[in-house]
Amino acid sequence: MTFDMGVLLETQRLLLRPFEEGDTADVLAASRDPEILRWMPWAPAQTAETALAWCVSHAHVDPTLGVNFAIVAGDRFAGTVGLGRTDWADGRVEVGYWIAPWARRKGYAVEATRAAAAYAFEKGLHRVELLAAVGNLASQGVAAKAGFTREGVLRQAMVIPAGRVDAVLFSLLESELT
Repeated sequence: MTFDMGVLLETQRLLLRPFEEGDTADVLAASRDPEILRWMPWAPAQTAETALAWCVSHAHVDPTLGVNFAIVAGDRFAGTVGLGRTDWADGRVEVGYWIAPWARRKGYAVEATRAAAAYAFEKGLHRVELLAAVGNLASQGVAAKAGFTREGVLRQAMVIPAGRVDAVLFSLLESELT
């Protein structure tokens, strides 16, 4: 089984599409945001070259492993949502996201996460997992608002720029997506 690397997902307010070269400046700008620098391990080392490589190559991973979407609100890049660490045999996948500073607190992360989960369920998976650092209350709020259930804390299960931290595990089952 695989994900379709060219798929477009539409929600009420958003378009989720494959990354393009034109997203490079937005990805680079986001990597300088204090919140993204706090939580995303790739952000401190981001350069124009690595941002370009992400947009034209790395975001288009092996479709058996995952898929990444640029989130577009109106005609503006708003962030990303992706599915990864896919286990087709067990029927589960992990969702992750980040949102540009201008697009926060508008519900875009919730909307995009639900759309990505629905896509995973359409592909035959039955469980979507979400990990958020214990201190990342905003990300935990997205998980709850998107309908995910908090299952517990995984000790030292996540790496952020400050080092290894505990992570809260959330999940959404196909039967729970309404």
